[in-house]
Amino acid sequence: MGWLGASPATAAETKTPAKHDELSLQQAISMALDYSPNIKQTLADMQKTASQQKEAFTYFLPTLSTRYAAQNSQNPPQYHIMGQPVIVGSENVYQWSTELNQPIFTGFYLSSQYELAKLGVDIAESNLFLSYLEVAYQVKQAYFLYLRAIKGAEVADQTVKQLESQLKVSNDFYDVGIIPINDVLKTRVSLSDAKQARIRAYNNRALTRARLNRLLGLPVDKDTWVEDILKSYPVTTDYQRSRQIALVERPEIKSLDLQLQQADQNIRKAQSGYYPTVDLQASYDFTSDSPSLGDSEYYDPSNWTVATMLNWSFWEWGRTGHKTSQSRADKRRIEAAKQGLVDEVSLQVKEAVLYLKESIASIANTEVAVKQAEENYRVTFERYREQLTTNTELLDAQLLLARARNSYNDSLATFNIAEAGLQRAMGRGLGGLNVKPPPKPDRSLWP
Repeated sequence: MGWLGASPATAAETKTPAKHDELSLQQAISMALDYSPNIKQTLADMQKTASQQKEAFTYFLPTLSTRYAAQNSQNPPQYHIMGQPVIVGSENVYQWSTELNQPIFTGFYLSSQYELAKLGVDIAESNLFLSYLEVAYQVKQAYFLYLRAIKGAEVADQTVKQLESQLKVSNDFYDVGIIPINDVLKTRVSLSDAKQARIRAYNNRALTRARLNRLLGLPVDKDTWVEDILKSYPVTTDYQRSRQIALVERPEIKSLDLQLQQADQNIRKAQSGYYPTVDLQASYDFTSDSPSLGDSEYYDPSNWTVATMLNWSFWEWGRTGHKTSQSRADKRRIEAAKQGLVDEVSLQVKEAVLYLKESIASIANTEVAVKQAEENYRVTFERYREQLTTNTELLDAQLLLARARNSYNDSLATFNIAEAGLQRAMGRGLGGLNVKPPPKPDRSLWP
């Protein structure tokens, strides 16, 4: 068949549409990856985590600040010497200060915070790749279900044409008195049922096309044409090999490994409370009794100071220990979650392998069944024309043929979806599709 497509689901639709540009599976996946709102959300999260890492790095660097203060007092500052007041300052004090603060040692708090942010970027990248795999798998499912619906519509068309031909023969036999009217009525009823089934097949074709269009970011009623790749091909169904690949490549497992590294950094961050902190502070001040900070009778116009500060909280009623215990509990929770995920991945791979093996066997069986049903219908139709068999047997043969064809198309679609499911279970599904890789965050300002 040179074309594959869908047209409006109406009872009057019987003709084959003209050939159009066909959309390949690779093109469909690329379109879906570009359009997917879920991927766009994940990209935004990745850029957010990249900014968080850049923010975490800034805490290692010195900070520079400035402030201007004006202080008004009721009485000027003074001392009493020999009972006599001596004024040593002004009622109005104006000060402009520029300060520099540089953390020297924070008990590994800042380094842990930076590593947490860095791992957060890696987790976001892993989640982005997971979104790519999910979208690709959804497109494959929709693509092959659409192909199956197209094949189903073709089978429905063939069934109607066969029954129309059978009805013509039955009418001719009835006109010459060879068969009773009951045989003609049975054929008419079967033809009516076939036309109704064709309407359902057209509706199914239009619905599966709309679902594919939604994934591609196209209008749901757009006539989308796709390549006929509904076929079988050799595949590997080795469970142990597939399981090992899945345990290495599944992005969900990689994400949990990164979360375990984050848990270690959280423990280290919580334990920073056991250590002192050391900071370097420097300031340069202008002080005066006038807003313009000019010369003053009481104050030096400028002054600078440099100080090193050590702060150590050595007793906080076990607060740091409790924080550390919480972080260790989080790590145990993630370890348990990873074990559960590993078990689930093993089960998913096993299910995918069994499902694929079943579909392979089904293709072989249904392919033989189609050939046998076609031959059975041909022989039965010729025997009916020679009046060597009954109209009922011919209707049964036609029904068997339609079922065999639909079963064969279902087996092909199931095989392709099962193969895509196995690739997804192994953490694969983008290889050989000629799609662009997930974009990397901007690291130009990172150390």
